[in-house]
This record gives sequence, structure tokens and C-alpha cells, in this order.
Amino acid sequence: MLFDRRIDWSDSKEEEWELIKSKIGSGLELPLPDSDRWFKASSNGDTILIETAEINVRPLKVPTPIAIDFEEFKNVAVNYHAFLGIDARTMGDTQAVKDTSPNLRFFFMLIYHLL
Repeated sequence: MLFDRRIDWSDSKEEEWELIKSKIGSGLELPLPDSDRWFKASSNGDTILIETAEINVRPLKVPTPIAIDFEEFKNVAVNYHAFLGIDARTMGDTQAVKDTSPNLRFFFMLIYHLL
């Protein structure tokens, strides 16, 4: 799904973070492709909150809202292109991101739908 989404990232990644937050606004529901479940993302100051979808009929159950911040986003963005063409050279990088970012699938859906 992401293989068609090469992005010319800014050096700091802040432009992309702010663009995503502005598009989310007070709330936006997005699907997860691996389960066809929906989650709600809303901008909350310096973070993005991930919660159970309210409008779509197949919500992903998020018992406690998940707050994701710029530092976690930046870590994913720096390694984003490595995920597009995983090979022996990038497997260590992608595994390190998976280990440090439990919210990876939400980041990819935000990037995919909003950038």
C-alpha cells in the first residue's frame, strides 16, 4: 500500500508534522488496511490523540487514548523510505523503528492519507 508514497521530507520533519495536525483538526477517522477497522485521530496541542472511531461502524477498540508526539513521528519519518523497499541493508533500521514505535501503523496511515 505504501509503495506509491515516496515523500520529499523537510530536513526537520516539522512541516509534515504540522500539516498532518492541521488536516486532522478536531477529529478525523481513518481506516487500518490490515483489519478494515477505523480509528479516530485528533490534534491536541503538541500531540495527536488516537482513539476509538465514533462514526464508522467498524471501530478499532482503543481502551485508553494513545498520545503520539513529534519525536516519535520524526523517528518514523527519518526511516520511512526504508520501509518502502525493505532489503538486507535496511532491515535493521526498520526493525529498530518497529521496536521503538508501538504506534507505527497509526503513523503510516496518517502519512498515507494526509501527506
